[in-house]
Amino acid sequence: MAAISGEAHETNCKGCSASVRLSPEEIVKLFGDTVRVKEVKLATESEYERRMAQCRKCEAFQFGTTCRWCGCLMDIKAKLEKSSCPSPGGSLW
Repeated sequence: MAAISGEAHETNCKGCSASVRLSPEEIVKLFGDTVRVKEVKLATESEYERRMAQCRKCEAFQFGTTCRWCGCLMDIKAKLEKSSCPSPGGSLW
């Protein structure tokens, strides 16, 4: 736990005890499980890369994986064709 502005800052999810820091391998496994469960339409690779580039520039992109606004793993959400950026100021993608 590290102190930020006098407050404790943890690397655990606010809603559970799991760590919010996931390896690329863990994200791939989670995404593979999602695709197997549902017939999900995916964004093109170029659209996925464009979306992730926007996420990486966003102040709400935390831990290199998670959106502060929706709590989603953006490596997964950005691959889903029908998903959109949850920024309160309007979608960045």
